Amino acid sequence: MKFPALATLSLLANFVGGFVLNKKSALTVTRKVSVTRFQSTLKMSALEENAVGQSMMPGTADLPWVDLGFEFRQTKSYLKMVFKDGSWGPPELCEDPYMKVHVGATALHYGQSAFEGLKAFAHEDNKVYLFRPDENAKRMQSSAERIMMAEVPDDVFVDACKQVVRDNIAYVPPYGSGGALYLRPLLFGSGSRIGLQPADEYTFIILAIPVGDYYKGGLSQTVHSVIVEGYDRATKFGVGNVKVAGES
Repeated sequence: MKFPALATLSLLANFVGGFVLNKKSALTVTRKVSVTRFQSTLKMSALEENAVGQSMMPGTADLPWVDLGFEFRQTKSYLKMVFKDGSWGPPELCEDPYMKVHVGATALHYGQSAFEGLKAFAHEDNKVYLFRPDENAKRMQSSAERIMMAEVPDDVFVDACKQVVRDNIAYVPPYGSGGALYLRPLLFGSGSRIGLQPADEYTFIILAIPVGDYYKGGLSQTVHSVIVEGYDRATKFGVGNVKVAGES
């Protein structure tokens, strides 16, 4: 059996009251005064918040909404899940931005890691929409298959995105600000391996970060670029068709 090439690595919560996970990791609502549900359409997944607290509304965090840029900002939490002994464990919402990684993790040694990027937007009525998270789930599965990682099922991926948005709802930029809540799902081999083989443990996290335009002023402004010759971003039979760490 031939192992697919592993990509070069660029590797580089606390629980909110009201939402609990049952034994099947399904999201349930326990607070009667605040009912949260998602409506799915072909392209969007909408989160409806009927919360009584101001802190449960998008855009209530103390941030410069019109001047966010595209950079890491500390928010309330990120979501974390671990695959071990053949199955995914329950999601947890973590506030500490640092986490322990085994020194023998395959992500560190062999680049066994993949990432995604998607956004949640606030609409004029304060409903928050995720843009086609099911498509990002499929692409991450394709990346995981290519470098022999445990795949995150569609429903687990989408539910995880919804949960981290709920917990960081105050950090969703308000309607009209031009910003969005950027989600960065990351899947990496966290099990220890020194020989060239897949890990026996995988960690899946989703960061939630408020962002503005990737390029200041948006794509309507002139973007200065540098053309570099002599290097290939992707080669034939390589990993250019998937979104593994080290490839964008």
